[in-house]
Amino acid sequence: MFYFFDSSALAKLFHPELGSPAVTAIFSEQENEICVSRLAQIEITSVAAIKVRTGAMTPSEAVEFLADVEDTVESQRILVQPLVDQDYRRAQQLLSHHAQQNRLRTLDALHLASAIRRRAAFGVDFFVTADLHLARVAALEEFKTLIPG
Repeated sequence: MFYFFDSSALAKLFHPELGSPAVTAIFSEQENEICVSRLAQIEITSVAAIKVRTGAMTPSEAVEFLADVEDTVESQRILVQPLVDQDYRRAQQLLSHHAQQNRLRTLDALHLASAIRRRAAFGVDFFVTADLHLARVAALEEFKTLIPG
């Protein structure tokens, strides 16, 4: 199976929280392929900072969290798809089409645009996000969605 993760779902692999067991189960199956947009690597740094700021994680745990993410990416267990101009154009279209009726944030539109490009080229079985609003828009874009948690 091929899974495209956004940052909210990816974080659950590296820091225990609601939904972590479901994400761990996906990653534990070696035949599963996991992909994220390059944006997820940037956003995960923000996730760590938020967790420190809110007391969910210590600064030293944040360093370990980010190192674990980087090690997993470097091991190629997670495929990182770069963002290209097509993704920005598609994200703008997604915002124009969905944002007036649904809460769709700019960076979430970029994740979804990247997933749409990946699906067109190679197929995507599931779009995985912990964000219910993004999951709704992904479903409107005909993705099967998984919401861990």
